[in-house]
Amino acid sequence: MVKNKALFIGAMINFIIGIGHLVCLACLNRVFEIYDITDIMTRFAETYGGYFPYILTVIIALCFFSCGIYGLSACGIIRRFPLLKLGIFAIASVFIFRALCGIFMMISGFTCIELSSTSVSALVGLLYLFGGIKAFSKSNNRK
Repeated sequence: MVKNKALFIGAMINFIIGIGHLVCLACLNRVFEIYDITDIMTRFAETYGGYFPYILTVIIALCFFSCGIYGLSACGIIRRFPLLKLGIFAIASVFIFRALCGIFMMISGFTCIELSSTSVSALVGLLYLFGGIKAFSKSNNRK
């Protein structure tokens, strides 16, 4: 039984997003069109080489997997990682910041893709925030 469901759910969402990034490698140019970042990725490819968008996507997937692993560590499912408290709250901060930036950008109009990615960022950030508070509260640490 998982003691900290918020962190566990946040970790699972991170794993799903990481897997999604790896699956997208098969049709990366189409995904760039959907997210309207084709121009940026084309410039990156021209500047750093044609494989750069693929390498960047794999690195992003690894970041999501790392966030998921830290979440599992804070749940007690895997061994305790160094700087765990800092890591969990840093992850929460990054996701919440991403959500706030998304909200700010959507003020003038938005697409379903922007709304979903901003909503998922907010959800994961709040899961890590509240899960972290539960995991590292004084009364919980005495048990």
